[in-house]
Amino acid sequence: MKLSRYFVLGWLALSAALAADQVKAPVLAQVPKVELSGRIDEVRLLPGQGVPYLMVKTGQNTVRVILGSMRYLMERGFNPKVGAEVEVKGYKVGDDVYASSVTLPAENKTLQLRNDAGRPAWSGGFGNGRRGKGRGAR
Repeated sequence: MKLSRYFVLGWLALSAALAADQVKAPVLAQVPKVELSGRIDEVRLLPGQGVPYLMVKTGQNTVRVILGSMRYLMERGFNPKVGAEVEVKGYKVGDDVYASSVTLPAENKTLQLRNDAGRPAWSGGFGNGRRGKGRGAR
């Protein structure tokens, strides 16, 4: 009895997570696209500390830039530093920006995180549609 209850709860959690992943792209595609540039004020990229993000100072404002999958960032060697100049393209959701691309001009490096529809690269957003087989810019 207990085993089947845990199975059902696990199945429901997995179903909810997959459904949430499927609705994120259309939701992002419907929000305003933004571009910003500034200096990185804070970097939050440590595993186990929630979704990786940057705090970017743009003039008088500081904006939280949500990046995405920690594994995806690590696989691409993305390692921004506090004080570095950054250019971000993304989607404005509330006070945050969900990055579609992040450019570090001093390193001449751009990391593509989401496609034009807002679909994350780490969930097959750039590939042939097979889950987990996305291919972002390297």
